[in-house]
Amino acid sequence: MKKTPILSSILLSSILFNTGCVQENTPVPSSTSTDRTPSELEEVAVVASENSNPTTTVVKPPLPILQEKYRQMKTVQGETITVREHSRGFGFPIYKDKIVLVQIFGKECHYCFEEMPIVNRIQREYEGRLSVVGIQGQSPMTDQKAKDIILEHDMQYPIIDQDEAKSILVFLRDIYGWRGILPYILLIKNAEIEQVFKGADNSFEKISRGINDIQ
Repeated sequence: MKKTPILSSILLSSILFNTGCVQENTPVPSSTSTDRTPSELEEVAVVASENSNPTTTVVKPPLPILQEKYRQMKTVQGETITVREHSRGFGFPIYKDKIVLVQIFGKECHYCFEEMPIVNRIQREYEGRLSVVGIQGQSPMTDQKAKDIILEHDMQYPIIDQDEAKSILVFLRDIYGWRGILPYILLIKNAEIEQVFKGADNSFEKISRGINDIQ
């Protein structure tokens, strides 16, 4: 059955609309600083589209690593995870030298839920080489909603809700031209974004090829 696009809302900085035009399917970074104040927010539509380019090898910004920051972000499971942010990307020091699959999903995005079994399989089959971190990118979840989603979809990995992950979402919008497409998967290693998978047409095989391309 043919899928039709759905619309939902996330919160992102209103400043981002004035940072210049970045092509949707090629994450060419702008020269805009990532040192935003993520409390300045307004709504922008999120579209999950099966016509989106499903995978993109990232052209890394030719920028020095500047303005490095370490943030403590609380997961919906009640734990704290450290996030390293800098001008070229972000990462998770706890997973040093491992590939991190960052799964950006929405609590009301059914295409995202269709992708959960793929992410779980990736986590199982690449155990030891890869870790998963989830980011819920729509409006913040209630505690009960978070528990229900984790239980229903067997999400056995840290999940950061939208209100905690604002700086990450702003960075993706500002530097890599993310326009709110969900689902959205990043492959990161040592705080460098290596590959991006956009939209609702991902598969285990596509993501596996991306993982195996990373040294």
